[in-house]
This record gives sequence, C-alpha cells and structure tokens, in this order.
Amino acid sequence: MKSISVYIRVAALALQFCCVSTFLHAADPRPDWPADFRQLLQTNILPFWIDHGVDHEYGGVFGHLDRRGNPIAPYDKSLVLISRTLWSFSEAYRRYPDPQYKEVAISCLKFLRDHFWDKEHGGYYNMVSRDGRPTDTTKLLNPMSYTMEGLAEAAVAFHDPSAAQEALELFRTIDKVAHDSTYGGYRMAFTPDWQNIEDYKPQPYAGSFGRKSMDWHLGVLEALATLYDVTGDPTVRARLEEMLDIFTEKIIDVDKGYSHLFFTREWKPYDPEGGTPQSTYGLDLEASWLIMESAKLVGRVNDPKTRRVVLAIVDHSLRVGFDNENGGIYGVGPAEGPVTDKSKMWWQQMDGMTAFLNAYQMTGSPKYWDAFEKQARFVKDKMVDHEYGEVYTSIEADGSVQSEKVGPWKAPYHVTRAFLEVIARLGGTL
Repeated sequence: MKSISVYIRVAALALQFCCVSTFLHAADPRPDWPADFRQLLQTNILPFWIDHGVDHEYGGVFGHLDRRGNPIAPYDKSLVLISRTLWSFSEAYRRYPDPQYKEVAISCLKFLRDHFWDKEHGGYYNMVSRDGRPTDTTKLLNPMSYTMEGLAEAAVAFHDPSAAQEALELFRTIDKVAHDSTYGGYRMAFTPDWQNIEDYKPQPYAGSFGRKSMDWHLGVLEALATLYDVTGDPTVRARLEEMLDIFTEKIIDVDKGYSHLFFTREWKPYDPEGGTPQSTYGLDLEASWLIMESAKLVGRVNDPKTRRVVLAIVDHSLRVGFDNENGGIYGVGPAEGPVTDKSKMWWQQMDGMTAFLNAYQMTGSPKYWDAFEKQARFVKDKMVDHEYGEVYTSIEADGSVQSEKVGPWKAPYHVTRAFLEVIARLGGTL
C-alpha cells in the first residue's frame, strides 16, 4: 500500500509540474521562427504579388503599386524590379513548387527576354515602359548583376539551361567591357553600345560613377556566387575570389568595423561630399552574411581573416546602428556614430535579421541570438503589413510609414530571401 501511495504522490507532482510548465509556456511562448516566417511568406508576402503585382496585359509585374496593391504612376518597369521578382519566385518555387510561383517567374523571364535584352549590343536596358518600350537604355552594373542572378536561379528552378547560358553570356559581356584588369573590380555605368560613362549622376545613383561603389560591388559578389554555384565556370570563380579579396582587404575597415562606401579606381576610400566617412549599417550587415556564403563556395569558410572581417562589421552595426530597445536597423550615420538617419528601410531590416542569425551560427554567442530574435519580432510585428500584405517601404524616425509596396528598387527579393534564409538556417522545410 505504501508503494502505491508513493506512486500516487509522484503522479500528482508530475501532473502539477506539467500544468505549471504548460501555463508558463502559454504565458511566454517561444516563437517557432521557421513556421512563422514560412506562414508569412506563403500567406502574406507572395500572395500580395500574385494577386496585385502581375501585369496580365503586358507581362512581368507592375512598376509601382500603392499600399493596397493598386497600380500607380509612373508605370515604367525597372530591370531591378523584373530581375529580382524573377529570382524571388524562382527560388520560392524551388523550395515550394506552387504552380502560381512558376507562373509569376516565367512571366518575368519572358518580359526580361523580350523587352530588356539589347539584341544588338548585348546586355540589358535599365528601364522600359509598361508595354516594354525602352525608356532608359543605360547599362548599369548593379541591375545587370541582379539579372545575372535571376537568370541563374531560374535555370535551376525550371531546369532551363538556356537561362544559365544567358546568365553566363551576360557575365562574359560585363567582364570583357567593365572589368578593371589593373586594380580589380568593375566600372559601373555604360551607354547602350558599352561606352564607359565616367560621371553618371541621376538619382539614386549620385556619387557612384567615375568611382567604385561598395554597394554595387556587393551586388556583383552575390551574383557571381549564384552563377558559380549554378555553372561551376572557372572564370566566374576567379572573379568571385577577387571580389572576396577586395571586400576583406580594401572595402572593409576591419579595425573600425565598417565599410567605406565609395572609392577611386585604385580602391582608395573616397567621400563624394568631402565630409566625415559614413556608415550604412544595412549594407554592412548584408555584406557580412553574403561574404560568408561566398566563402563557403570557394573553401574559405574557416579562413580567420574572413571571419574576423565578417564579425567586425556585424559588431559595429549592432553597437552603433541597431535599435536595441525596439528592434530595427537604422539608416546612416558617421562611421564612429552617432546615428543621423533613424529611418528603418525594408531591405535593411531583412538583411539585419539574416546577418545576426548568421553571426550566431558562426559563434554560438547569445548576443547575436538575442539580436536576431529582437529583429525578427520587429520584422514580423512592425514591418509586415498584416492588413494588405507585403512590407512597408520604411518606418520613419517619428513612427510614420512609407507605404508604397512596389517601385523601381522595391521587389519581393529582400523579404523572400530573408524569410527563406530563416527557414533554412533554423531547420524549416526546404
């Protein structure tokens, strides 16, 4: 009888513990981040584009949409928008083969081939009208890098070797006319027949040309990594390794923990305004994890110099450019601080989330996990528009939002990429 009563008391204590544990878990549930971000991607982000973004009359996606998804002027379509939408829906289809994802991607691929490709000189125009007539025939390195990446991703997703060949052809054209064989890196702007534009300044490109840009070379780094992963081309690999050297040895100041933004042809830091060196925290955070992904492809993932550079720029952005109270990555400030632009652009928030998670997986340090969770909550609760779908363009310092959902530089790319990174890195379904 005594043993039975002991069993009864043990069972009662176990039941009590389970009840308390359940209560505590219910009171402070730990987020299932892969499940949360997969749900947001599949029920909020991508459906917004499927329902509102696709231009069924002319192909591709609309050039501008308001918060509710209504087309608004101007109606021109940018190469950035079409190529990054191609990447987003190709990658989404590769992970989750929904026929609707394929439909959007193929529409963008066809529009890209039919209207942006320069059949006479090669390369891709920067902007076309809604129905596909060229309106800006300038050839710009950054948008064409995104095109290279989008074509390579489509090749994998849809088993389309012609898309891989188009990506390689674009790389070879750019490499022939734009690569700087003396100092490394690339020239950035060209006329339709590939004459270099030394001083091209229309917004938002002011300050970039006649020099070299960290931002636009980051786009090259990412595109080369994707293209090499898809094709295994040895010249692409050589340029990818060159880009890694440039970032770790010339672009990033590892001692101070930030990237210089502009450079002379010889890769000497250059400030177009002649003032205090500025730091763009979102770009540094994006660079941190893209450098590591590229390093994996060429066997440098355990290289001490690479790891030191990556963690230096994450630590600087976390210390100077992160809203530690509310979450969110700030815009810009002097390299030594303090922040001067406290707006929080959509792409910075996405890359901040991935960067903190990547740093945590590199080190196991709780400070990076804490930053990731704070940033993930900010993205989920504040940046996502839970009423109309997609994410806001920006949350300003005063709390107001810029609500336009689609524009020349705002595609589903940064959001889709970040959400898929969280899902993959934390063990979600691929």
